[in-house]
Amino acid sequence: MTSPISSPGSSLGSSPGLDETVFPLRERLRVAGVPDPRLVFLMATGVGFLPSHLVDPVDVALGELAPDCEPWSGQVLHAGELPASSGGIGAWILEDVSGEPLEREPEAPWMRVLPVWLAAAAGAHLCVHTSAGSALAPRPRGLVLVRDHLNLSGATPLLGLGPSKLGPLFPDLSRLHHEGLRRAALERCGRLGIAVAEGVAACTLGPALETPAERRMLATLGADVSVPGLALPLLAAAHAGLETLAIVAVTDAEGERVAVSRVLEAAAALQPALEDLLLALLPELGATAAGLARESV
Repeated sequence: MTSPISSPGSSLGSSPGLDETVFPLRERLRVAGVPDPRLVFLMATGVGFLPSHLVDPVDVALGELAPDCEPWSGQVLHAGELPASSGGIGAWILEDVSGEPLEREPEAPWMRVLPVWLAAAAGAHLCVHTSAGSALAPRPRGLVLVRDHLNLSGATPLLGLGPSKLGPLFPDLSRLHHEGLRRAALERCGRLGIAVAEGVAACTLGPALETPAERRMLATLGADVSVPGLALPLLAAAHAGLETLAIVAVTDAEGERVAVSRVLEAAAALQPALEDLLLALLPELGATAAGLARESV
């Protein structure tokens, strides 16, 4: 079902603060019958068939909720409960467009990743993020589970936040990438026959792809994959207190000629394996999200 939500009485520009934006939007979602999440899927690879697995789903066109909130005004929030294998926890699923090029930048950097804070304010404690990236050494295509990251993009959604009830001014990133879930994902990939490895992600700015010299530099710095735009959701999750499982679909290897069309084709080819992994991980995702919720009380 699609939940009708009328537009706010005033534009986001008249209420520029993060807290002043997030908390009213959270209440509007609750009034509209959107269930609170314990887990949010933010998928730069596209949501695929994952929303079809939600129980009692509610779909919300975010443009009706916040028409001036670029780049999210054209996106749909899929909300509901995950299947019983997850423990029936609430989940939100969104396509991540935080790194998309825009004709006009939002007036505040945090607007690009607003749904991360919105999910956290509604009760989420865990974020699963998917993206596509380039390998920085010769290797077969597959999935990389991010164990750490380097923000080399020069961008942050935390600029200008100031004091906030949603998170500290200097968030702790040491526990951002959830080790237990990463180990579970490695084990599940082994059972499913999915090529996978752990790695460090270099978060680059985009939308341009890296030069060969830049890729060599990133590899020298200790990165295994480069992912444009990844810093924004990771930093927002850290500020909001969400632990993450970040998964990168490797679309091209070091030394290959790169074209955006080939990257998109490779990402689409990996989508079924990515969805198989996420569905197989539902028990661990549910247990982890529930455990984090208990710890926060």
